[in-house]
Amino acid sequence: MTLVTDIHDACRVLPQLDGESRYQLIGRVLERLEAYLCYALLNVPADKRYWLEALVSSVRFSVAEIALLETQELLRILVEFEKLIGVLDEITGAVNGSPALH
Repeated sequence: MTLVTDIHDACRVLPQLDGESRYQLIGRVLERLEAYLCYALLNVPADKRYWLEALVSSVRFSVAEIALLETQELLRILVEFEKLIGVLDEITGAVNGSPALH
């Protein structure tokens, strides 16, 4: 299973997920975004990846807070993460849900 699939599945059962499961899911999203910055987008000029660096920084310092959001708020965020990771997977040519090295 890929992270996008896991996010999609989590969205369907979000009200039943406990805080630890939510925290772990957001942590996995953060790890994936960091992987894009460290590997797949490494050679992209800084001014072109600034938005992703800002997002990663924001998520890094807010994982616990994000995990504790009300279900509907967290659902909206997860749907956007699902879309973003799907797009980044396509752009970077990720295989099996892992960012490709370029």
